[in-house]
Amino acid sequence: MTLLLLLSGLVGLSAFGLQRLAASQAAEAAVLHIYLRDDAKQQDTEALRARLAADRRVLAVSYTSKADALKRAQHRPGLPELAGAADENPFPASVDVKVRSVQDVGGLAASATGSPAVDPVLPTSYNPGAYQRIQTLLTVVALGGGGFLLLLGFVAIAVTINSIQAAIHARQNEVSIMQLVGAPRWMVRGPFLVEGAMTGSVAGLVAALVTLAAGLAGLAFGTSTFAQLAPGLTVGVCFLAAGIVLLAGVVLGSAASLVSVHRQMESA
Repeated sequence: MTLLLLLSGLVGLSAFGLQRLAASQAAEAAVLHIYLRDDAKQQDTEALRARLAADRRVLAVSYTSKADALKRAQHRPGLPELAGAADENPFPASVDVKVRSVQDVGGLAASATGSPAVDPVLPTSYNPGAYQRIQTLLTVVALGGGGFLLLLGFVAIAVTINSIQAAIHARQNEVSIMQLVGAPRWMVRGPFLVEGAMTGSVAGLVAALVTLAAGLAGLAFGTSTFAQLAPGLTVGVCFLAAGIVLLAGVVLGSAASLVSVHRQMESA
C-alpha cells in the first residue's frame, strides 16, 4: 500500500507538470514566428505585418528584433550555449503572430512564405507534426501510468483485505464470544476497521513524506530546469499532493478493512 500511494503521489506530481507543460506548449503552438531576412527592407516588413493584421484568423501581430530574440533565447534550454558559440547573433528578427486557433497556423505559415522579407531558409517556426507528437506522448504516458496504478491499487486492496481477514481468523473465538453475548455489530467490527484505517494512515504518511521530499528536492536542486519541465509546480502544490496521498491512504485502508470485515462476518 505504501508503494502504491508513493507512486500515486509521484505520478500525480508528474501528471500535473505534464498537464501544465501541455498547456504551455499549446499556447506556444498558437503563436507563429515568421523569421525575417537580415537584409529585409523596412517597407516589406511593414507590408507583411499589415497583411497579417488584416487577416481574420489573427488575434495580434508583434515584432521581435534580433537583440530581443537573443534575450529570449537566453531563457531557453540549450540556446545560451548556441549563442555563446557564435561570433555574431545567430537569432533572426521575427514577426510574431498570435492566431485564434492552432489549426490556422499552417495556413498562415504557407501564406507568409511568399513575402520578400521572410527568410527563405527557415521561413517560420511551424512544424506540422511537433504538436501532435507531444499530445500522443502525453496520452501514452497517461494511459500507461493509469494502468500501472490500477494494477497496484488492486494488489494493495487485495493484500489489505487478506491481512484483515487473517486477523479476524486469529481472533475468531473472541469475535464469536462477543456475538454470543449480544454485542452490537459496530463493537465487533470497530477494532478491525480502526486497524485498517491505522494501516492506511501509516502507509499514507510515509508515502506523503517521501512525495513531499521528492517534490521539494526537485524544486530546490533544479529550479530553472524543473520550472521549464514542470511549469506551475510549486511548494504549495507539493504540500497539496502530500495531503491527498495521506487522505487516500486513510480511505484505502478503511475501505479495504470494511470490505474484508463485511465478507468475513457474513460468511461466519
